[in-house]
Amino acid sequence: MKNKPLLQEILWILSCTIFTIIIGFAIFGKTIFSDSIDLNLHDTYFVIQSRHFLISFFVIISFFVYFFKELKHSFRRKIQRSFIFFLGFILILLASIAVQLLPFFNPYHNINSWTVYPPLSMQPKINQYEQNFIILTIVSKAVLILQIIVVSMMLSVTYRWGRSKNNQLTSEV
Repeated sequence: MKNKPLLQEILWILSCTIFTIIIGFAIFGKTIFSDSIDLNLHDTYFVIQSRHFLISFFVIISFFVYFFKELKHSFRRKIQRSFIFFLGFILILLASIAVQLLPFFNPYHNINSWTVYPPLSMQPKINQYEQNFIILTIVSKAVLILQIIVVSMMLSVTYRWGRSKNNQLTSEV
């Protein structure tokens, strides 16, 4: 059957999608199926579309599933290898966007004329770098480490694929 590998890959993608939906349902409950997810963090209320969570979860889960699945085959299969590169690229882009959004989580950073209640003049003088900058720095460093891990995994894919390709060429000679 010529279509068997294609059918297997469709089943792998569907299983990653189903696993993503199960994880989303376990974390957010029935609200994952609505238009938006409401997150209440301390005194800030975020409304985020649920599809953004599902897409992000799908990319993360699929990248690692495909990486470890293809590790067994020494990255010799072209479609699966290209799928790993595509997912890795999207994962790096999502991490870069997440780092750019980190300043919005600093309550003392007044962006876009937001009004902070109570006004900052009424609040006690707190050094914002002591309170929030350390946490934001830790999160941004963690995202950077995630990006480094994804890039190193992608480099290992190319190295192993090149090594297996070189072994095939030497065995033919």
